[in-house]
Amino acid sequence: HTFDDKIAAITAAKEAGLEVCSGGIMGIGETMEDRIDMALEVRRLGVHSVPVNMLNAIPGTPYENEPRLTTDEMRRIVAVYRFLLPDAFIRLAGGRGLMEDKGRGCMESGANAAISGDMLTTSGITVKTDFELLGELGYEIVD
Repeated sequence: HTFDDKIAAITAAKEAGLEVCSGGIMGIGETMEDRIDMALEVRRLGVHSVPVNMLNAIPGTPYENEPRLTTDEMRRIVAVYRFLLPDAFIRLAGGRGLMEDKGRGCMESGANAAISGDMLTTSGITVKTDFELLGELGYEIVD
C-alpha cells in the first residue's frame, strides 16, 4: 500500500473511535529529517502509540546491505521522538535485540514502552529479560 493509503487508514480508524499504533523502521536509508517528518505526521494524525523499530538487515532482502544503526543513533531518535511526541507511547520494537544494551539507553532517552518476545521474522527480547531491565531502571512490575 502507499503512504496515502496508510494515512487514509489511520484517519478512518481514528474517526471510528479506534486507538491507533503507527511507527516505522529506522535504518532503511532515511535521514534524521525523514524521521522527524514521520514523527510530526503521526503527531498530526493523533497517534498515541509509536513503535520505533531498528532495521535487522536480513540477507536476501532489499535492505541487506544497509549499515546497522548504532545504539547512540537509536537513543537520539528516541530522544527526538520524546520531544516531538511528549504524550505518546514511544515503543521500542523490532531490532532492539541488536543493541548492545537491549534498549536500556533508549528507555533512559525517552522510550516508555516496549514490545517483548519474538517479532514477525526475528527473535526478540524475552519478557523475563524486559522485566529485569525495568527493575534495573527502577520501575516496579505490577500484576
